[in-house]
Amino acid sequence: MKAARWTLVIASIVVTTTLIANNLSAQDISPTSGKHQTYSVVVLPPDGGPDSYLAGYLFYAPLTDGDTLGVAGDTSTPNAYNSYTWNDGKLTYFQALPQLPNLTGTHTLINWINQWGLAAGFGTRTNPNTGVSFDNAAIWFPNGQILPLKTPEGGQSHAVWINNLGQASGWIAPNSIVDPCSFGVFPSGIGLQSQAVVWEFGFVQYLGTLGGTNSYGEFINDLGQISGHSQTSNVVNPDTHCPPFDPFVWQNGKMIDINPGNFGGAQGGTNFLNNHGQAVGFGTLPGEIAAHPFLWSGGKLTDLYYVGNLGGSGGGSATNVNEEGHVIGNSLLPGDQAFHAVLWRNGEFTDLGTVDGDACSLPYRINSRDQIVGQSVSCDFSTTHAFLWEDGEILDLNTLIPADSGLALMSADWITDDGVIAAQGVLTQGSNSGATRAVLLIPSGEWKDRADTASAAKAKGGLTASGADDAMKGTQKRDLIRTPDGRLNPMLMRPVDPAVLVGKGQKRQD
Repeated sequence: MKAARWTLVIASIVVTTTLIANNLSAQDISPTSGKHQTYSVVVLPPDGGPDSYLAGYLFYAPLTDGDTLGVAGDTSTPNAYNSYTWNDGKLTYFQALPQLPNLTGTHTLINWINQWGLAAGFGTRTNPNTGVSFDNAAIWFPNGQILPLKTPEGGQSHAVWINNLGQASGWIAPNSIVDPCSFGVFPSGIGLQSQAVVWEFGFVQYLGTLGGTNSYGEFINDLGQISGHSQTSNVVNPDTHCPPFDPFVWQNGKMIDINPGNFGGAQGGTNFLNNHGQAVGFGTLPGEIAAHPFLWSGGKLTDLYYVGNLGGSGGGSATNVNEEGHVIGNSLLPGDQAFHAVLWRNGEFTDLGTVDGDACSLPYRINSRDQIVGQSVSCDFSTTHAFLWEDGEILDLNTLIPADSGLALMSADWITDDGVIAAQGVLTQGSNSGATRAVLLIPSGEWKDRADTASAAKAKGGLTASGADDAMKGTQKRDLIRTPDGRLNPMLMRPVDPAVLVGKGQKRQD
């Protein structure tokens, strides 16, 4: 995989006030007297195939404040899956793209869901004679009805994110020009030239580039700002063998390079953009052997490595930021052989640590109450544990659900402001032992009545569970610090390296 591809496979109008998901405040479910919340578990089913997965862009599971969760379930057809949403025991399957001559709709993937239940992502059509697949960006309404988004004839596209106004960000490959350094990569592995776009009110607008050929739109907030990354020229960098690219924020019709030249290296991108216009991400250093995390806020970029780090040579990335501007990411320890999840908050730096027995950890989401979820792992990923960090303590989520579930929680990908968690797990008992499942963790206590609705999912083919086992072992081992040629491994810059998704049991397309 080319260096410029390391981090890049990486989606109706409603205007009113913010949806009130329930009548409980954050105070209602906060841990008291040092006692941590426990959880009831809803395990979401596949669609006739072996596994179910959290849908979503990277490790950001599409979970709304109203507890609507987006899931991708395997079908009985190999390499085909359907997306659906779960809410209060109801499964709503999403329509595939309408069939075209010699093209049949084969699967759908949700990248994000807004608070009104509008989902953005893409559907795939496949030529049954040649096996060639074509992706088209789409929005789905809460009832599962599909609205294909405008894409040039013969082109392909993905919607990456959707805000609460129904505007969707993403990218279009407007032609069939193959570009090994492009950002638009499809299931076939072929890279096509791509352009960042926004779809709004039925129209598509191209965002342009920072000077090169390719750009990629990622996150769009409720202000209409969009973040992503763009090539800055078409001159090939000798270290990456591709043109350099920088992170951008698009606002008021203009694409702004928020970290020109990165930190002296040739690669940089954003990992999240909040509703206050704060973007986080990474930029590489000269030689591409290290990276630093950043926060862009109020038009100013801060190199978070100098706010706080764990003593490694670099290798850090900021992965998420909440509405208070508190940032999470990862940082290398001295010797560059291990990395920990970390927190930059109000000028202070905190090492989140790992679950007992693990040496490495990665954070994926921080909510408004500074609860943080992610993965605690052995550094070769031979063992993985979903973690929750709160009140200064990192916890194995497997210890916060009852002990008889037959489920091992591997990763926690999103947490709402009310503490509901989307996680990925593996079944450890029964005939389906070893199968992957998307999981919803619902706080107990005052929320117990809501957990009871999980029984409806069981009636529809879902599995409700109430416990955990040891974390999954035997996943693919790999060097997470360096690539074979000595450069910084992309896993440390982005929440996921697409090259190893299958090996980790996370079937993601974008």
